[in-house]
Amino acid sequence: MVLDSLTQPVIDPLIWHSFPDERDGILTDEIWKCGDLVCTLLKDPACKSGEDLVRIPYSVVVQRKGKTILAVSLEQEDLRSLSYKLGCSLRELQDEYQTKGCFSELRAYLYTALEREDLGLYDGDMDLQSIRIFFLENICDTFDILSEPVQLKG
Repeated sequence: MVLDSLTQPVIDPLIWHSFPDERDGILTDEIWKCGDLVCTLLKDPACKSGEDLVRIPYSVVVQRKGKTILAVSLEQEDLRSLSYKLGCSLRELQDEYQTKGCFSELRAYLYTALEREDLGLYDGDMDLQSIRIFFLENICDTFDILSEPVQLKG
């Protein structure tokens, strides 16, 4: 998906149950400029909706003139919360998700004002540098930005 950073609509964060709270978990040393966009990495942000159905180990929020137009998140569904919410057993969900743990596999999602795109399983390393590279490459590809991201000092 290629988007226009100048015309991309602002996201209403409450339309997505798992959209990250852009004010929670800000990594102040991890704010980057990609073209005219400002990208802020978040660690363990809460969901803006207040729902606890997913765990978000890392996310990046992309803003144009202080307004959020895109986000990319690494997410795992919390099977305990999901079983409670759905009224089914944890064991059923574990069987369905083919896991013995309490969380689903780690997946990447890209959020816009109109869609939540599943980018697939994230099987990269969980160190900050690997995650940063993954996020910034996705953002630059999505907005067709050719220049290198520049780190902003916090």
